[in-house]
Amino acid sequence: MRKRISLFLALVLLLFIVGCNSQKQASPAIAEVNGEKISQSEIDQRYAMLKVSYEAQQGVKIDEEKDKELIKNLKDRSYEDMVLQKLVYQDAKKQGIKVINEDIDSTLNSFKQSQNKAGVDGYKLFLEQTKITEKDLRTEIETSQLFQKLEDKVVGNTKVSDADAQKYYNDNKDKLQEPGGIQIYHILVDSEQKAEEVMGKIKQGGDFAALAKEYSTDTVSKDKGGDVGIVNETTNFVPEFKTVALALQPGQLNPQAVKSQFGYHIIKAGEKKVPTPLPYDQIKVQLIKQLETEQKDNAFNTYLEKLKSVASIKDLRQQ
Repeated sequence: MRKRISLFLALVLLLFIVGCNSQKQASPAIAEVNGEKISQSEIDQRYAMLKVSYEAQQGVKIDEEKDKELIKNLKDRSYEDMVLQKLVYQDAKKQGIKVINEDIDSTLNSFKQSQNKAGVDGYKLFLEQTKITEKDLRTEIETSQLFQKLEDKVVGNTKVSDADAQKYYNDNKDKLQEPGGIQIYHILVDSEQKAEEVMGKIKQGGDFAALAKEYSTDTVSKDKGGDVGIVNETTNFVPEFKTVALALQPGQLNPQAVKSQFGYHIIKAGEKKVPTPLPYDQIKVQLIKQLETEQKDNAFNTYLEKLKSVASIKDLRQQ
């Protein structure tokens, strides 16, 4: 249950999950939670949101024929999330927790800006992809904020002492390390022709960092000489890039540009780094915050489990 709830919370913050309080009278009921119905269209909206999120995170498109098991899992998760969301919405209202319109407006405006920065008409495209209206989205913003307010009320002012953090650090030093791997630099360009041009300049003795600043379309790394950081097996990069990067030796330039969905990567390796323990004083503040978050999550998950155990939940999917 905890893993499912954690994912649910992450998606609330990222995408303002769909459909809790939208009334779709023309759509058949697929669940009933304490007498309140959840419609098929609400589940479909939730699935559309999960699908968009999955594709964005994995950099793939779900195939309706090849990915039937994945689709089933996402649809089952959609049902479970909607039931949980309904329970949270009901309990927040019961406890008199409310959200003001100004907070909803502020969050919606920020979300619009973030979507439009990602591409032309990004917000409009988001609504089209998820098949929801702005009214639905406002409802979900309200619900996510109710969710957060309810959590704050339930878990209270959780504090972790320095002594507890120090004990956790001593018991888990092997997990609290600067990860090892290999330092990787790249220059990203939008065509094979441009990649060949830049590669030629590098092979003629051109400075990689200077060329990255001049040519790279990666706005995050170009001003850092193309530095994308330490890469290892757990790094969340596209496979085409990561496979080549991990095969390089220190100082080696991959002889050919690597094509990915982002363009053409000219990849160079820096030094190899071994995992090194992080000093307690360096991570103390972050560690205390992490432990407090974990304690709050555990307490709130227990609360949600209790809500679910005493609720009247009817699964109408098979009827």
